[in-house]
Amino acid sequence: MRSIDFNAISPSARGLLLTKAITTIPFATEAAALLWDADQLKNRIREKVSKESFIWLLHFENRYRTIDSLLTPPGVPNVLEIASGFSFRGLQLCSQSAINYFDTDLPDSIATKQQVVDKLIEQHHLETKGTYRLMPLNALDTAAFNAVVDQFPPGPVAIVNEGLLMYLDEPEKRQLCANIHAVLTKRGGYWITGDIYLKKGDREHAHTNPTAAAFLAMHNVEEKKFDSFKAATDFFTSCGFSIAAKEVVAYDQLSALRFIEHRNIPEEVVRSWFTSRETWKLVVEP
Repeated sequence: MRSIDFNAISPSARGLLLTKAITTIPFATEAAALLWDADQLKNRIREKVSKESFIWLLHFENRYRTIDSLLTPPGVPNVLEIASGFSFRGLQLCSQSAINYFDTDLPDSIATKQQVVDKLIEQHHLETKGTYRLMPLNALDTAAFNAVVDQFPPGPVAIVNEGLLMYLDEPEKRQLCANIHAVLTKRGGYWITGDIYLKKGDREHAHTNPTAAAFLAMHNVEEKKFDSFKAATDFFTSCGFSIAAKEVVAYDQLSALRFIEHRNIPEEVVRSWFTSRETWKLVVEP
C-alpha cells in the first residue's frame, strides 16, 4: 500500500507520469508503482493506452529523449533542472556520472517527489556517483534562482527544462531568460529546453483527451506557444541567446513505437508527426 500522499500530486503530473510509465523512460514505471498499487496501476495503464492517442504517447517520450540526446553526457560538472515534475533524469545521470545535479520544482511538488526518490533509492539499492539534490525553486524568482546556483561547486552549469515555457506569458518567459542568461554569462554552460512549441496544427496533440484539453485551455497553453520557429529564434536572440544545437525526433529511442508496429507506418510518416515542437540547446551570445 502506498504511503505517499497521492492527492498532493497535481492531476497533470499524475497523467504525465502514467504516460511515461508506459515507456522505458528511467524510473517512470517504478515511480508510478509507488503511487498506485499493482492492480490499480495495471488498470490505469490499460485505460490510458486504450484512450490516449499513440501520437500523444510518442510526443512525451520524444520530448524526454530529445533532451537526453542534447544533454548526455553533460560535459559540464553542474546540472540544474527547473520545473522538473516527475522526471527522474537527475537520479539516472547521477547513478552513471560524478556530476552535481540539482532537481528543482515548486515546494509542494518537490516535497512529494523527495518521498518518491527516497523510496526508489531504498527499493532499488541505488548508489549515486555524483551529488543529487532535490530543492524547492520558483525559477522566476531571481534571488532564489541565484541562491540555488550558488550552491554548485565552481564551473559551468547546464540548465534543463521540459514542460514549462508554454505555461508562461511573454514577460514571464523574459524573466526566466534573464535569470538563466545571468547565470550562464557568469559561469558558462548552456540551456536545454524541450519547450519550443508552435501554435496551431500541433499534430502530437491532435487527439488530446477531454481532461487534458480542458487543462490546456484553462492555462491558455495554445496562446503561449510560439508563432513559428523563426519567431522563437527571434525571441531568444532578443534575450541574448543563440542556438547551439537542435533535436527534433529521437526516433531510435522511442519505446512507444511498439504501439504502432502492427500499423506498418513508414518512418518518414512518423517523423512528420513531430514538426511543431523542437528541443533547443541555447548558449549566451558571444
